[in-house]
Amino acid sequence: MPTSVIRAAIAVCRDALHWRDDLRTIFHAAGVSRQLYSRYDQPGISKARISRAIFDELHEQGAAGHTIQRKIIEELCGMRKPQADAPDQKAGAEALAELKQVAQEQRVLVDPDRAAATARQAAEKRRLQSLQERQATIGELRLEFLKLVQQDASQSAQRRGYDLEKQFARLFRAYDLDYRPSYRIAHEQIDGSFHFRGFTYLVEARWRTAQPDLGDLLDFKGKVDGKLDSTRGAFVSMAGYDPDVLDHFVRNARGSRNNIIMFTGQDVSQLFEGRIGLLDALTKKVDAAEQEGRALCEL
Repeated sequence: MPTSVIRAAIAVCRDALHWRDDLRTIFHAAGVSRQLYSRYDQPGISKARISRAIFDELHEQGAAGHTIQRKIIEELCGMRKPQADAPDQKAGAEALAELKQVAQEQRVLVDPDRAAATARQAAEKRRLQSLQERQATIGELRLEFLKLVQQDASQSAQRRGYDLEKQFARLFRAYDLDYRPSYRIAHEQIDGSFHFRGFTYLVEARWRTAQPDLGDLLDFKGKVDGKLDSTRGAFVSMAGYDPDVLDHFVRNARGSRNNIIMFTGQDVSQLFEGRIGLLDALTKKVDAAEQEGRALCEL
C-alpha cells in the first residue's frame, strides 16, 4: 500500500470521524481482529495514532495484511462526507477528497465512486445482518429472562443473580460492546465491566427481594473510586431503590465523585423485552447523570 494512501487514510480517521467507536467499527468491518485493535484502543491514544499503528502492523503481516489495508481504504472512501459530529467539517471534507484522489492515482481504487457505492451496499448488508442477529439474540434472552422472573426467588436468588450476569454479557455482545464477565481481584468481587463513551463501568448486579441500603451503595462506590478517574459504576437492583436512601447517597456522593448510574428491574425488563435498545438506554442514563446529576433516570 503506497505511503501517500496510508497517510491520507490516517487524515480521514483523524478529521472526518468523531467518535472512537466509529473508527473501531470501520476497522472491524474491514477485517481487523478485535485482539489487534484492542491493543491500541486505550484512553489517551488518538484515532490517528490508533490507525497509524494498525496500518503498520498490517503491513508487517504481508499479503493478508495488505488485503485488510485495502478494505479499510474502501470503507473510508465509501463515506460521502465527514460525520455530522466531526468538529472540523472543512478539514474532514478535504481529507476525504484527498484520500479518494490519491487512491485513484495510485490505483488502489480504480473508481472511487463505484467503490463508495459498493462499500455502502456492503455496509447496509452487514447492518441488516447484524440487526437480524441482534433481534434473534434478544428474542432468546427475552424467553430466558422470563423464566428467571418466574422462578421462586427465595430458593434461587443467588442463582438468578449469576444467570442475570451471563445475560448481560450476551446482551452487550449483541450490541458490539465488550463486556467482561464476573471476576475477582484482591478483596473485591466485580460482577462485570464494560466500556462506553470513553469510560469503564464496573457493574454490580443484584437480584434480591430487599432494596440496597446505604451501606450497599457506598461499598460499591468504594470499589469504583478505588480505580482510575476514567472508571464509573452501573448498579443494577431488580428490587429498585428506597427513595430516601438514594437521595441521601446522591447528596453525599457530591462531596467526592458522583460517578454511578443505576438500573431498576423495570429498566432491565425493557432491555430484555426489546422495548429500548441498550445503546439508547445507556445514552439516556449517562446524559442524565452528566447533564443533570441524576444517578437514577428510569427508562
